[in-house]
Amino acid sequence: MINSAHRTMIIPTLIITAMIMVTTLLAVPATSAKAEPGSVPAPLPGYTLAWADEFDGTALKTDDWYYRESEKAICSNSPDNVSVSGGSLKIALKREDRNGMPYTCGGVISKRWFGYGYYETRAELWGEQGFHSALWTTGLSDAMPDTPDYKGPNNRVNEIDGFEIDSHAPTRIQHHSHWFTPAHVGNQGGIYEGPDSSDGYHTYGFEWLPHEIRFYVDGVLARSQAYAGPHGLQSIWLTTLGYTAPVDESDLPGVTSWDYFRYFAPTDDGDRSTPDSVIVDNGGPGYAETGGWTGTGEAFGFQDRETRRATAPGATAAWTPKLRAAGSYEVSVWNPSFLKTGHTAARYTIEHAGGRTEVVLNQVTAGQRWVSLGAYTFTPGAGHGVTVAGDPAGQGTLRADAVRFTPTVVVDDGGPGYTETGSWAGSATLKGWHGTGTRYASASSSTARWTPELPAAGRYAVYAWTPRHAENATGARFTVNHAGGRAVVASDGVADRWTSLGTYAFAAGTAGWVELGKDTGVTGLLRADAVKFVPVPDGTVRPPTRVRGTVASTPATGDAAVTWTWRESAGPKPAGYHVYLDGQRVTWQPVRREEFRMDGFRPGQRHRLTVTAVDAAGRESAPATAAMVRTPADTTAPAAPIGLTGEAANEAAVLYWTQNTEVDLLGYHIYADGRRVTDKPVGHPADPDFTRLGFKIDKLANDVDHLLEVRAVDLSGHESAAATISVRPLPMTIIGVTDEGYTEQGTWTASSIAGWLRSKTRTSNVATATAEWRPTLAAGTYEVYAWVPRVAGNSTTAARFTVTHADGTTALEFDQTAGSGGWERLGRFDFAAGSDGFVSVANAAGRSYLRTNTVKFVPAG
Repeated sequence: MINSAHRTMIIPTLIITAMIMVTTLLAVPATSAKAEPGSVPAPLPGYTLAWADEFDGTALKTDDWYYRESEKAICSNSPDNVSVSGGSLKIALKREDRNGMPYTCGGVISKRWFGYGYYETRAELWGEQGFHSALWTTGLSDAMPDTPDYKGPNNRVNEIDGFEIDSHAPTRIQHHSHWFTPAHVGNQGGIYEGPDSSDGYHTYGFEWLPHEIRFYVDGVLARSQAYAGPHGLQSIWLTTLGYTAPVDESDLPGVTSWDYFRYFAPTDDGDRSTPDSVIVDNGGPGYAETGGWTGTGEAFGFQDRETRRATAPGATAAWTPKLRAAGSYEVSVWNPSFLKTGHTAARYTIEHAGGRTEVVLNQVTAGQRWVSLGAYTFTPGAGHGVTVAGDPAGQGTLRADAVRFTPTVVVDDGGPGYTETGSWAGSATLKGWHGTGTRYASASSSTARWTPELPAAGRYAVYAWTPRHAENATGARFTVNHAGGRAVVASDGVADRWTSLGTYAFAAGTAGWVELGKDTGVTGLLRADAVKFVPVPDGTVRPPTRVRGTVASTPATGDAAVTWTWRESAGPKPAGYHVYLDGQRVTWQPVRREEFRMDGFRPGQRHRLTVTAVDAAGRESAPATAAMVRTPADTTAPAAPIGLTGEAANEAAVLYWTQNTEVDLLGYHIYADGRRVTDKPVGHPADPDFTRLGFKIDKLANDVDHLLEVRAVDLSGHESAAATISVRPLPMTIIGVTDEGYTEQGTWTASSIAGWLRSKTRTSNVATATAEWRPTLAAGTYEVYAWVPRVAGNSTTAARFTVTHADGTTALEFDQTAGSGGWERLGRFDFAAGSDGFVSVANAAGRSYLRTNTVKFVPAG
C-alpha cells in the first residue's frame, strides 16, 4: 500500500474509504488483557470499553503494537527501551550514542485504528530535564520513518495530542490538535496548569466528538477545543522522547511508566442508518445541481465519494428520495466539515407533505457527521426532498454531499403527543434536539410523557434527547410502556445527544409511550425535550456472499486500485457493510452499496479482502469468505523531475525542484559530476516542503562549474531519467540564526516555521525587538540577500531590513504574511574591511510576529 499523507488530490478514494468517520461504534476485538470490552465502567456516559491493554504481562503484545523506531529530536527510538513488567509499560531514556543521536528513547503505536470515542491512560512521568512524553493519535504509513515496513492504507489525516508534557515543566500539560490534509495545520490548543506529572500516577484522557475535543486530567475537564479539520481513523501512540537539551543525565536511565491504555467507543446514539434508510448521495440517482459546482478533490463525504463545492452565488444542490411508503422520516445531511472554509449559513429547504421548512446550518462548526434537519412527513412521488443554497448572510464555500431519510416518529416537547403533569417551565436558551427550546421541572411529582402514533406494529428502537446541564438530576428515570409491559431505564442526566432507551415491541397506534420522572428525594432538575421511535427489523444479519477483488493498475503513476464486490445474503436486510483489508477494518461507517474501492496499493503485493454485514444497532456478522488479490509488479520508472533550479553557496550548491506526483514515489537520488551523493533516497512525500526548501550538496570547489542531477526513485527501486543543471559555487558569507554573527535584542523565541534548508527560524511579537547579522568581510562590493520566513495569520506585514554599508544605510520592507519563504535581494553595496557592515531587521508594523532566518553576503562579480 502506498501511503502519501499529504497528497490526497492524487489518491482521494483512499482517504475517503479508509478514513471517513461517523459516530458509529468501532467494533474491534479485545486482546487477552485483563480489561475485556464492557468490563470497565466508562468514565463518561454514552461509552463502553471497546479495547484495552492493561500491560499486565511480561512483554509487549506485538500483535497489538508496533515499536516506535527511527530518530526524532535528540534521540533514537529503540525497541530495547520498551518493556512491560509489574503491571505497566515502561519507556526508558538512556545516554547512548546511536544513529547519530546522543540518547535513546522509545514508544509504542497501536496496530488497530480508532476514531470518535473516549481515550484514557494512567501514567507516571519523569520529572527531570530532557523528556517529552505524550498520549496522541495519528496514522501509520510508509511515509513515516517510525514504521517503514507498514503495508496498510494511509490513515494520517489528523492528530490529537491527548497530552504532551516536557519533563522540565511537569505541571504544564499541553493539549493540541493538527491535521495534514490538504496541508499541515497545527497547534490548535493550549496549556493546562495541572498536577505534577512526575509525583505519581495521573489519569489523562480525551473525548473525541465530531465537532470538538474535550481534554481531561484526573477526571477534570481541562479544555474544550473546537475541531474543524478533517477527521480520519487513527492509531494511538504512547511515546517518550529525548527532546529538550540540555538533558539532566544525573539519574539516567530515566523511565516513564504507563499503567494502561483504554479506548471507550460510543454506544448506540440514534444516529446510525437503518436498513430502511434511503440515502441520496451526490452523483447518484435523485441528486441534481444548478450553478457552478466542482468536486473538492478531498473526499470526506459519506461512503467513498468526494464532496461537491460551489462558490458562485445562486448555486443549489437538491436531493429527491425514492421512498417506499408515505410516513414520517428524520432527515439528516452529511456535513463534510472540511477545514474552516465551509459555508457559515448553508440554507437547507425541506419540501414535505406539510409544506416547506428551512434550516440554516453552519458547515464549519456542525462537525463531520450526519446532522439532523428534523422529522417530516413525506409522500412517495410527490417531489418531496431537500435543497441547499448559500444564504447571503453567510460566507464561505458551499458544500454538498449526501442526505438520508430514515423512517422515524419523533415526539418533541410542545408538539402532538407530548404531555406534562406537575409544574414545568420552558427554556429558550438551553437548546435541545434540532436546536429547539427545552422544558424543565424540579418536583418529583412532575412527569413528561411522549406518546407516538406508530404506523405499524413491530420492534422500535427508542431514544431520548437529554439537554446537557450541570443542574440536571442524575437519578431521573424513563419508563417505556411497550407491548410486552414496562421497562425502567435510568437517565444519566448528561447527554446533548440521543440516548438509547432500548428496543421494544409496540402495537400500532398510540398505546405505547415514554415517561420521564424521578423518585422522591432525588435532587436536580428533570429535562424534557424529544423522544424518537425508529423501526428496526427482527433477526440477525448474515455475512455477504461472493466477495471478489479486482485490481486496476496505472503504471505511469505507480498506482494500483483494488475494488471489492459482494452480494447481499438471504435473510434480514443489513444497514450496511464493513470492509476489511488484511484483517484490518478500513471503513468507519458501514457502506451502503455492494462495492468498495481503494487505490494507492504497492505493486507486487498480495492482499486478503473480506466483508461483514452490519445491522441497525451496529452489530457485525461473521466475515464473508475472503478473496485474495495480487497487485502487478512495477516495471515503469518515475518521470524525470521538473522545475529544477540551483543556487550557489560557499563550496556548495543548493537545488530546488517540483515534487513528482507518482503515487509510488519514494524520494530522489542526487548526483554531482557523475557521483551519487545520497546514500538513500531523500525528499520523501511525507515531507512535501523538501523540494521547495532545497537540498544542499557540500564539498564542491568554488569558481568551478559542476553538473548536478536529480533522479526520482519509486518504491520498486526504479530511477527516472535525470533532471540536470550546472551550478558554480562561490565564496560567500552566510549567517543563520544559530551562527556566530547573529544577535538579538529584546525577547525572541524559537519558531516551528522552517527556514532555508529547513534551518531554524526565530520570532518575536515585541514591537521593539530587533535582530542583526554582522559578518567579517574583506573590503569590496557584495550582493546581499535575506531569507524571509513567511506564514499567513500572525506575521508582520512590514519586516524592515536595514543594510548598513560603506555609503550609509538602505532599508527595504517585506510582508511576511503573503507567499512562501525564500530569498529576497536587499541590494548591491560596498563594505569596508572588518565587521562594521551588517544587516538588521525590525518590525515596522509594530504588531504581530517578526520572523528571522538567514542572510548571505555574496562578492559581486
